[in-house]
Amino acid sequence: MRLTLLFLMLFMGACSFAQMTPTYDDILIPMRDGLNLEADVYIPAGADSAEVILIQTPYNKDLFIWSLPMGVGMNVDTQPFIWVVVDWRGFYGSIGAATAQPNRGEDAYDVCEWIVDQVWHKDRIGTWGPSALGGVQYNLARENHPNHTCAVPLVAHAHQAYDTYFTGGVLEKARLEQLDALGYGLSPLILANTYYSSVWQFSENSSWMAPDIKIPTLQIGGWYDHNIDKMMDFYSSSRTDADASVLDQQWLLVGPWVHGGSGAAYVGSAIQGELTYPDAEFKSDTMAWDFLQYYLLDTPNNWQNTDLITYYKTGLNQWATSNSTSIESLTNDVLYLNANNQLVSNNAIGSSAFISDPANPSPTIGGATLHSSLNQGPYDQISLESRNDILTFSTGDLPQDVSVSGRVTIDVFIEADQADCDISVRLVDVYPDNRNMLITDGIARMRFRNGYTQTDEAFMSPGNVYSRQIELPFTNYTWLAGHQIKIYVGGNNSYRYDVNLQNGDAMYTAGDTNIANITVHHNNSYPSKITLPGSNSFLGTQVLEEVQLMVYPNPAADVLTIDTDMSLNHVSVLDLYGRIVIDRENAQKKINISELKSGIYLLQISDGTRKIERRFVKY
Repeated sequence: MRLTLLFLMLFMGACSFAQMTPTYDDILIPMRDGLNLEADVYIPAGADSAEVILIQTPYNKDLFIWSLPMGVGMNVDTQPFIWVVVDWRGFYGSIGAATAQPNRGEDAYDVCEWIVDQVWHKDRIGTWGPSALGGVQYNLARENHPNHTCAVPLVAHAHQAYDTYFTGGVLEKARLEQLDALGYGLSPLILANTYYSSVWQFSENSSWMAPDIKIPTLQIGGWYDHNIDKMMDFYSSSRTDADASVLDQQWLLVGPWVHGGSGAAYVGSAIQGELTYPDAEFKSDTMAWDFLQYYLLDTPNNWQNTDLITYYKTGLNQWATSNSTSIESLTNDVLYLNANNQLVSNNAIGSSAFISDPANPSPTIGGATLHSSLNQGPYDQISLESRNDILTFSTGDLPQDVSVSGRVTIDVFIEADQADCDISVRLVDVYPDNRNMLITDGIARMRFRNGYTQTDEAFMSPGNVYSRQIELPFTNYTWLAGHQIKIYVGGNNSYRYDVNLQNGDAMYTAGDTNIANITVHHNNSYPSKITLPGSNSFLGTQVLEEVQLMVYPNPAADVLTIDTDMSLNHVSVLDLYGRIVIDRENAQKKINISELKSGIYLLQISDGTRKIERRFVKY
């Protein structure tokens, strides 16, 4: 209930402890099967009739007595719309209409039929809502009700696909559990279909609704939302596959936003995780308001000349627009994983190893999560570097900005001493103050390297090397000059994703856990790499070239030796909070660390043009 309340209240805007009284409270709307859905209706004082904004919710319509969305708050009488808020069949006030397989589209159509028959309705119906409240708008659009004029789905898509729940073959456990807690009860169905099959094929084909769109839409998403990847594909398809009459009336707004539902961050708020975006605050409200006024009220607000895509360039922290069907880059840049924790522009050398212990998985720290126990949005990942189940690979300080738009992919060559394991990747921006801020992340299960059907399943054998690609969700990001591109590579990301037991047995069942020793190869024979969707030709400059550097002993007690071909113009040691505890100009190759407390530290070395980092342990 706490998550449900937060989910709606945050999307609807600031509210006070006062509450509104609906004009019509708990009114029953008849469905074609003879059952009824319960609804509240809010009519501005003095309005004989008006256009309607319809909201269909599984999260309790009564919560809207505290505030209406898009900045309306409790000021029903100072805005021009009638609001109809309906509980989904089987939820809250409509619990008595529960059926085994509800057709949300037909229910929504019947609600529209009821609205049209009311004396207070003029002739148009717009729809609005986030997440599930957004997906159901596509169900209604498929039914093609003649009065359904336009739709504003936020952080939503309607596509029920295998990879909606299984990222790289790995169950997004936390999100499924949260959906169950909200009343959807999906776990039995999802866990009965852990491989790709005809069940998923049917679900995917029957829930792809882009060709069914016959009305204008404003699709609103967030770069830190778990739905963003499918939203970007769906939007592109709506620009090419929707009805010809509305192909040029499909708009997209993507901001630096999370999904919402827990914590202070939501679509349209300034604070997102540990970062703040003041110029993104309320952008979703103002654009939705303009869109709905234009299509429902014929307001001459010039909406028709709005560029079709408005998106936030995170990193640069500025808005941009486009009229293309997609903002995905058509060119790529490649960096290779290298020894000494580097990302380099040429083929690399060596290999790196880590362990993966299912009994002690690396923790989820922010990201595109959906669970009441997990933070959402960009968070500093630096604390992961104190663990022995994480590898890091990074560039030096960038001499110029690096921009990406699309899906970053990581191709790795893996050797392990267990039959199965997962490879998780977190992409971060290393700030000059040593914050390692998460951009996006992904994961892939090794047994599914050949595909996701049960016949595709293939286990590993010790001594053999296997390739696996991890595709990260669509993102638009710019690393500023002086920052570093960095990836964290590990075996898990828990509690968000299911933890692989690594025993090669059946998935998602109790069983023994095996510790896996995992090697990532990165050499001419096995060139593990990261592919960036962008055009940043300077990535081959010397700042990214291999640097000879050894730091020993590690762990160290009193003296740390730096063996490198770099000039030690500046040497700093930082603790895990980013505080500088040692700072030396023109340093010697031996650094006295005897006064440091035991723990994990970061050594930073600069020769004036390059900056390299190494992690060490003081005991």
